[in-house]
Amino acid sequence: MKNVSFIVILFLLGCGQQAPSVEDMASSRDTLQWQGVYHGVFPCPSCDGMDTTIELLPPHHYVIHTVRLGSDPHPYSGTGTFKWDNTGNIIILDRGHIYQVYPEHLYLLDVQFNRITGPDAERYRVDKITSQSQGKIDSPTQ
Repeated sequence: MKNVSFIVILFLLGCGQQAPSVEDMASSRDTLQWQGVYHGVFPCPSCDGMDTTIELLPPHHYVIHTVRLGSDPHPYSGTGTFKWDNTGNIIILDRGHIYQVYPEHLYLLDVQFNRITGPDAERYRVDKITSQSQGKIDSPTQ
């Protein structure tokens, strides 16, 4: 397989075409089964954690449920759209949240599109619990 890719790149270079970049050849948007339900508990300075469930649906929709653990008995549920960044590896929800997409989880990013660091860094992640074809979470009633 590597030989075929190498030959294609050589062919394109020989024809005066620019070889595709690594980002063009492999992005989460195009290569992963990103559709599905993700769940995790994010750190929260004013509560015991933000229990978060996100369902990503094609082509660019999501359903989100959050509960402030230990402080707020009223969960938030909402729906919306997201867009992919230019690399095809990051999604931006219309509500402002930014996630980097991996095969089995999403990492919440800061506003400058960087992974959150520090002792709780791994807690800024939601793990895939089902693929989109296996089932959906209930859409909120407006």
